[in-house]
Amino acid sequence: MKSNSIAGKTAVLICGIFLTYSFLNTASAQQSEQADANKQQTETKNDAKKEPVNPNSDVKDGWRISDYKPYIASLKELETLSEEYSEFLLKRSIDEYAKGLDTLDDMETEITRLKDIYKNKKYLNEKWYWQEVDRKNAQDRYISRLKTEAKTKSITYFTKAINTMDEIRSHDLIHNEKYLTFKSRLFRIYVSTQYDLGNLKPCIPILERYITLKDENRKDLWAYKYMSSCYAFMETLLDKSGKSSDEDIVYYKNKKNQALLKAVEIQYGLESPEFKELQIIVQLDEKKSEVINVNK
Repeated sequence: MKSNSIAGKTAVLICGIFLTYSFLNTASAQQSEQADANKQQTETKNDAKKEPVNPNSDVKDGWRISDYKPYIASLKELETLSEEYSEFLLKRSIDEYAKGLDTLDDMETEITRLKDIYKNKKYLNEKWYWQEVDRKNAQDRYISRLKTEAKTKSITYFTKAINTMDEIRSHDLIHNEKYLTFKSRLFRIYVSTQYDLGNLKPCIPILERYITLKDENRKDLWAYKYMSSCYAFMETLLDKSGKSSDEDIVYYKNKKNQALLKAVEIQYGLESPEFKELQIIVQLDEKKSEVINVNK
């Protein structure tokens, strides 16, 4: 009986020793794993301090290039030839164009709203006709002011868009059809807006560039209508100034007549009576200039 009791106690003792040993091994392993994890985290932090991660990729294999500017001008010019840089400029130009277009659209929406209000409102305090005239004139002046302010603001955006596009140097991009289509659209809205503001002179170089962009632009009736008006404006302006040379005046007169003939040719055809009548008018205009020059 004692033997069995001793044997049982011995077995319990052995099991206890075994469990204690297992517990110690498990705790030791966990402490070792925790220590390794802490060590790895510390090393990661140290590495982060040594070489920070830059989301803008301003660090290239240790080179910190965020503020780098080429000292040699030719290197800087080479960078502008890249397609990536040109696409960046195109995107910026499109953004400026969109801002200008939104400005004009908002203006037209506001004017439509105001006209509806003016039309439906009852003006019971107006007893005399002159009061109605004054009120309508005031409304027209306010609408004209809204147009002028919006168009002036939009021109700022369109000018930025054109200047940005002029910086594009990628050969593949500047010959891309979508690029040419967008540039043509930008030129059209710039000219029409400047013309509405009475700024005819800045329209001339843009129009001359416009008709050379694409073959279809050479057949654009409105391009030549705008050109003829702009050339006529410059001709009159120089003639009235009294300080311009006859050559400059004749230059714009000839440009005006050429644009007029082209516009009528596109609209009516070379064999049309309208074109033939305009040819006679142009010839008389040019002969008149010759007579004036001879008398001088």
